[in-house]
Amino acid sequence: MTSVEKDQKFLLKSSLLNTLGTVLKVSGPLLNFVVARYFGKEAFGIYVSTQLWVAMMSRLAVLGLDKGLVWYVPQNKLNNRPYAEGIGESLRLGFFFSMVVFAVIVMMAMTGSHTVFSGLESLSSLEIILYIASIVPWVFNHIFAGASEGNRKPQYRIFINDFTVFTFAPLFALAILFVTGDKVYSLPIGLLAANILAVVSYLFIMPRQFPGLKFFTTAKIPKALLSFSLPVGFSEFIVSFLIRADLWMVLVLLGPEYAGVYAIMVTISNAIRTVKISFNSILMPVVAGMDPKNMKQDLSHVYSYSVSMVTTIQLGVSFFLVLFPEETMMIAGKSFVQNTEVLGLLMFANLIDGGFCFAGNVLNGMGKSKFLLKLNIYSLILAFSLNFFLIPKFGLVGAAMATMSFRLFQGIWMNAELVRLGYWPYRRGLLVQAAWAVALLLLYISLNSFLALDLWMKIALMTVVAVALVYLLLKRLAEKPIKKSK
Repeated sequence: MTSVEKDQKFLLKSSLLNTLGTVLKVSGPLLNFVVARYFGKEAFGIYVSTQLWVAMMSRLAVLGLDKGLVWYVPQNKLNNRPYAEGIGESLRLGFFFSMVVFAVIVMMAMTGSHTVFSGLESLSSLEIILYIASIVPWVFNHIFAGASEGNRKPQYRIFINDFTVFTFAPLFALAILFVTGDKVYSLPIGLLAANILAVVSYLFIMPRQFPGLKFFTTAKIPKALLSFSLPVGFSEFIVSFLIRADLWMVLVLLGPEYAGVYAIMVTISNAIRTVKISFNSILMPVVAGMDPKNMKQDLSHVYSYSVSMVTTIQLGVSFFLVLFPEETMMIAGKSFVQNTEVLGLLMFANLIDGGFCFAGNVLNGMGKSKFLLKLNIYSLILAFSLNFFLIPKFGLVGAAMATMSFRLFQGIWMNAELVRLGYWPYRRGLLVQAAWAVALLLLYISLNSFLALDLWMKIALMTVVAVALVYLLLKRLAEKPIKKSK
């Protein structure tokens, strides 16, 4: 079996797992709707903002080692290195830096200086400490996930990091609320408990993947891994600001109540983005393990296959959101049903991300981490600038417009870089997805301008769309492996 055939087989298997994982991950957002109902818009807005802040601090502490392992582990066999090299070393370094960040935040909380972070001033010192306590298990979980992805086992990130954490965090919080009646500490404790559960799961799984793996070792971390990871780590830290810029700016400029409403819309639209994120772990290790001599021939198939799978699933979810925006937001409660056009703009922003921003995974797989760092810095400047000017003028619509703008900016620049390097990874078969995207846009404009459909007409239209997209998805899944590179 050729390397291309192996890649095709891996893509097929991973696509099926991702599809299943995407379905399962719906439980997380649904439970967040329940959290919003019981805790209210203001409390939910603060919770989501704080959770994102913890993730940002964790991203700083992990130093990009999780992404580094996705690139480094596939090359261990190629370079005759121990297969588990880099994992134990990353755990030790990640633990050290996560404890440093934890200690700094605890000191800030104890002195009351955590209030310099916008949105955290309403939280007590104990709440901050309980939230930031999740940083250590979070770092471990992402290093474990990165090593698993490098080992072509993306299902562990899907089912542990994405499903287990994001499902059990709100589930534990709701359970604590119902048992104790406490609305203050149940949310951070739930988040911590979910992350610990994920770590325990990995402790059983990792030795089976990497026999002889030492979780902690005194060996120095490989220079190649560290030199790749640090730019990626800083870039991911920038991204953690970037993807949350709109929510934080809404919190600062409009207040926690508006942030709660916007957070629900972000949660709903992220169901689209989650599909693409799940496939990130498939594409990058495949590219990292490609023979540079055959990359131009092999890349287009692998890339287009991933884009096709992602956009087909995303289009199905998007059609549903366009047809049933109010019904979807009603899950969180009547008070959250407002500014439905915002949900549409966020939806298209994530469609752009799924259709054009896979180029970032290719560039990472090629080792172009410094380019992505530069890209994300410029994107962050653009995002904050647009949010600063658009939110005061257009409210939540302005925040969504800013998000869509920087997504488009990133997609254009990343693909331009691939072209500059001599790669055009898009196949003509993707024109089918492009046609569906145009149809979605026309439907969105029509429903928000002049077209009025009753419930049964919407259901009938959604049924036709679903059948057609499922057929397209199954057709892609049934695609036979390429026999050889030309």
